[in-house]
Amino acid sequence: MASFDMVRFANRLAPQWESGCWIGLVARAIPAAKRDIDGMVVSTPDHFLGAAWPPVVGVPARWPEAVVIGSPSAENALAELLTHVPANAGLFLAGPDEVDMALAAEILLHSDRNLEAYQRQALAELINAERARMRNCIAELYTDVDAGYERFRGLMLGKGRREL
Repeated sequence: MASFDMVRFANRLAPQWESGCWIGLVARAIPAAKRDIDGMVVSTPDHFLGAAWPPVVGVPARWPEAVVIGSPSAENALAELLTHVPANAGLFLAGPDEVDMALAAEILLHSDRNLEAYQRQALAELINAERARMRNCIAELYTDVDAGYERFRGLMLGKGRREL
């Protein structure tokens, strides 16, 4: 977030999550590149995905209230995102492990009719990469191995029985 104009957003951004605060995400979704578009080489800027979830009242919302895209900087995406957050509300910027970035990108992909073909392709790649990252996290963090069950199963299958 070092590239943001913090003075411009200081009164809107919360340094940490607190009750009543909106949760936001701003992440680079499409890298700047030289692309062949309709037979012409065009330089396209970075594009940033922005999403905002309303304050938690009861069950946390899975679906973001707003999803935007901004370029050429994250600041532009944040400025656009803040137009969807009430003026008196704080916004805490979370990371992709705290919110569902793939869902936000999928919403943008399927709801923004103004996206160019290269933007659609890059968003689809981002969604796939984020889902692969999540699968890796699941594989590293979760298991169905239960030591007590494995001992019980071994006894039931005759492994670990003592001969009398």
